[in-house]
Amino acid sequence: MKHETNNKLKKIITSLLLLILFFVSLLYVFKTLAQNIFSSQTLEVSPPSQELSIDPGKTIVAKAKVRNRSRETVSIKVRIEDFTASGEEGQIALVDAGTYSLTKWAKLSPEQFNLKPGEQQEVEATVSVPPTGAGGRYGSFVFGVVPPGAKGGEATVSQEIASLFLLRISGPVTENLSLTQVKAPRFSEFGPVPIDLKFYNSGNVHVKTFGLVNVSDMFGKKVADVVVTGTNVFPGASRIVRSTLDKKLLVGNFNATAIMYYGTVKNQTLTGSTSFFVFPVRLVAAIIIVLLILYSVRKRLKKALKDLLG
Repeated sequence: MKHETNNKLKKIITSLLLLILFFVSLLYVFKTLAQNIFSSQTLEVSPPSQELSIDPGKTIVAKAKVRNRSRETVSIKVRIEDFTASGEEGQIALVDAGTYSLTKWAKLSPEQFNLKPGEQQEVEATVSVPPTGAGGRYGSFVFGVVPPGAKGGEATVSQEIASLFLLRISGPVTENLSLTQVKAPRFSEFGPVPIDLKFYNSGNVHVKTFGLVNVSDMFGKKVADVVVTGTNVFPGASRIVRSTLDKKLLVGNFNATAIMYYGTVKNQTLTGSTSFFVFPVRLVAAIIIVLLILYSVRKRLKKALKDLLG
């Protein structure tokens, strides 16, 4: 009997040790995986984007810094590339020579260097604007890691990351932004309620729009002023700017009126509106069902209470 008990105890201890070993191994695998993911994100740039202003015929210097976040020394190759708006959600796409190109005006220094772990390097783009330039021009520093052992002037790069610079050249600038749509779900059961504003820039320079969305109920009483933070819209592009009425319990019909501003040459106002309806259908239905049940058994409840109270 004692021998059987000892065997059972040994089996339990062995099982516990195996279980502990399994969890330790699992934690090690997760830790290694997390470190690999982190180290794969080798580069960090600052600033992510910057806005610069210049007169035609002048020269300006754009600067950016890149830092090596990995545990190894890496070789960095830098180039200047144009970019343009892509889609309506604020995405950008790098292009060889866009409509608003500035690469042909820019001179980069340095173009390639090594970074030790934790080390950072500043790069400069000297942009010489011709006397006839005006409007918006859009470029970027593109940093890439040169794989170990790569040879030749056209070395393949990986893990690219970009720092954008938006150039505004004074002169015959056309700022022309339109608010093409104010949109919210026609029906919601509860808040928060998303309110999307869609803009289109038909000018020749990026413009920043900001303002608020005034939300009022069916009686005209103000419910909230939703602040819309400043957002750039690039020339020839549409941009959806998202805002949210951050209230949970809402009942009835509501009107949302956007009042937006833009312009550096001349302050201009854009307005647009939409309406939406909010009603907690399932909550109200559940309350009605509970009330109907209580009503149907009211006599039994009354009798039970009477018996209970004597």
